[in-house]
Amino acid sequence: MIHGKPHIGELIRELRDIKMMSQEAVAQAAYISRSSLSQIELGIAGCPDSLLLAIKTGMGLENLPLLDTERAAFRDKLYRWHDIINERKLDEAKELREQLSVIQLLRRDTELNTLFSMFDCKLLLGLDELEAAKKILNKFKVDGLSDMQLYHYYYNQGTYNIKCKHNQDALDFYLKAYELVTRGLEKNITLYYNIAIAYSRLGFIAKATTFLEEAYSLHLAGHENDNVSEFDIYNLLGVFYAAIGVLQRGKYFLDKAHTIAINHFNSKETDGTKTNLGLVLLNYGILFRMGRKGDEAIEHFNKAHKYFSIGNVHYLETLYQKIRTMIEMNNPFPCPTLITEGIKLSKNNEIYTLMFETLRVLANPDDESTRHVENETLPYLHENKFVRLALDYAKFLRDYYKRKGERFKTRAFKMSDTVCTIMDLIYEGGVII
Repeated sequence: MIHGKPHIGELIRELRDIKMMSQEAVAQAAYISRSSLSQIELGIAGCPDSLLLAIKTGMGLENLPLLDTERAAFRDKLYRWHDIINERKLDEAKELREQLSVIQLLRRDTELNTLFSMFDCKLLLGLDELEAAKKILNKFKVDGLSDMQLYHYYYNQGTYNIKCKHNQDALDFYLKAYELVTRGLEKNITLYYNIAIAYSRLGFIAKATTFLEEAYSLHLAGHENDNVSEFDIYNLLGVFYAAIGVLQRGKYFLDKAHTIAINHFNSKETDGTKTNLGLVLLNYGILFRMGRKGDEAIEHFNKAHKYFSIGNVHYLETLYQKIRTMIEMNNPFPCPTLITEGIKLSKNNEIYTLMFETLRVLANPDDESTRHVENETLPYLHENKFVRLALDYAKFLRDYYKRKGERFKTRAFKMSDTVCTIMDLIYEGGVII
């Protein structure tokens, strides 16, 4: 909406002032007299559409929408720009931004300026220019925004916070956007997917799975989405169902993800197709480990390693899972060598260094090493919300202290209390991953 309902001449005068052009310069560029332009600006004379275009062109603002028909066409351009951003065509989106930013000169048009800012923020988030995106978000007040504008505001706030690893804030904003969807806005696969990610990072995998199933249902219903692929949905559903112990359902989705990954890899071998294939194999391994099929798990971890660069985060996770499986199979003999490799490769990755150091305890526990887990590992995991790992190690310490007898009774109880607290989260819908 253009607030204040100015006549066209008033808008021309404001724009001329912004461009710092004299009446004479604009009139000359538009092939009219200065007095004719003055009368238009004062509202004394009318301004036919053809003359308005000539005046805008004279100021270098031919793309600026002043008429209602022009505003409708410009709004369509903004939404097309939004689609391009969603399609991750960021270079093309940056070029279009230069053309569309002209709307910022028309400060009275709050509707189109708000849309431009919301979509510009989304582009900046896609480019990981977080500070610039935050500056845009900080200038808005939710009062007075339409439901659609609020949706984009909450969505961008959610994305900003999830990129900053402020997972609870991200979830809160995404759920506000979701509430607007329940009130009639069009359902969006990416929103459901992002809510699932936020829930999973907080440890609530049951709720995460519910929202990811919604994204899956939208996908089956024909909703197209360029941010979230079939592979993304299937692979993550496989991970979630494995985490909550629904292994058959998890394997169903991993099978679908594997089919897509292997076809893409065979069609064109790139870093992306290699990584996706490796991730599915890694997740198969975790699923088989959860099902206590250690040999099959090891087989898939070995296959997954071939598709990851040595030392990257996926490689480290695969190595960690492989060692965990060996320990659970009561086959700890190869573990010291593998643990040493993991520590060496993860020297610049704090969490994986901690995880590999802690594996030493699982492979060969003693009183000194278990005190390290209790005093160093668990506090770090709780503080950084690695809930699944915290649960694993709390259970391990509880069982170790129970085996040690009466002298460790209090510490065993303490570990049991920690485990019970986490288990309470599960029954509230938060399943650990």
